[in-house]
Amino acid sequence: MFKTDLKRVLAALVVTAALIFPAAAAAKGNKNGMKNSPFLITKGLPHYTMILKKRWDDPKLALTPEQKTELLKVRKTTLGSVMALKPEIMKLQKKIVKAAMSGAAPKSLGADVERLAKLKADATRTHLKCIYDTRRILTPAQLDYINSILHRKHKH
Repeated sequence: MFKTDLKRVLAALVVTAALIFPAAAAAKGNKNGMKNSPFLITKGLPHYTMILKKRWDDPKLALTPEQKTELLKVRKTTLGSVMALKPEIMKLQKKIVKAAMSGAAPKSLGADVERLAKLKADATRTHLKCIYDTRRILTPAQLDYINSILHRKHKH
């Protein structure tokens, strides 16, 4: 009986740590996490649309009008999809953390954890599609330029 209780406590701690520590790291601006991220992968994948938005008229990037039209479509689709998921992700994450910190048994949180994982997976798939679509729109030289900016940004 003692072993069962110990296993439950340890499982609850693992679930709680997995949910809290990435959020805590993100809140402090830690490079290992992204504040309020709806994604499963919070480090390593580029956010091309954000960088492109800042350099939209950069002569070195030299986006054509056709590329701008296509990139705007990708951005609109991506942001629309992710922003539709984000409120539910944040609400569910907060609910799980609160329940875990109040002593809820891990088994009782299972359905919510599964739902959270599905929502974050959906958001991550959307992000991956955005990266793929953006890479298909940009020329190799434009990609090199954007990637050099990303590399400099993450080097510091």
